[in-house]
Amino acid sequence: MCIVPRHFTQVQKLLILRRANYKCQGCGTSLDAKNFEADHKKAYSQGGATEAWNAQALCRNCNRRKSDKPQQP
Repeated sequence: MCIVPRHFTQVQKLLILRRANYKCQGCGTSLDAKNFEADHKKAYSQGGATEAWNAQALCRNCNRRKSDKPQQP
């Protein structure tokens, strides 16, 4: 049985943050390594992969607001 990781690695998190230009992809707030959350675009609970291509950088407020809803276009 293969177990799929739920949490992004530190390397993935840095890539996600850099790709977002250190801005929340929900509201545009400035982010750094301590105040951002790597979020699954397609929720892990709905089969979303824990891969950088399925991730976005969000601030805590935007991540809580999104919950497990799919990313809006």
